[in-house]
Amino acid sequence: MKFNLSVVSIIPDDHRDTINQIAELYGCGPNNLYVKLQGEDGIYWGCHSWWKPEHYALFSNEELRNQVVPDELKPSLEHLYERLMLDGDAQENWQSTLNELNLTIVQEEV
Repeated sequence: MKFNLSVVSIIPDDHRDTINQIAELYGCGPNNLYVKLQGEDGIYWGCHSWWKPEHYALFSNEELRNQVVPDELKPSLEHLYERLMLDGDAQENWQSTLNELNLTIVQEEV
């Protein structure tokens, strides 16, 4: 089994902390959505990750999700945009997502 499912995740700023909490519940670690993005209607956050298709199937399974995610966190999942590409190029998937959603990466000054 290999990690061959490219997954880009995007969330509006208002739901970032909640989605990061959910990612932690699944054992993905803290602060997964860390790339700051600018959209026409505000700030978004995104990330790219590699998944095994069978692991993503478990993550996205509604019945299992109901066992893992507390009810108070579930509404934020409705705002989570994900773009999947099996055996694809991660950079292509990321750039296609940004283009689809009309988002640009915010360049933070150092």
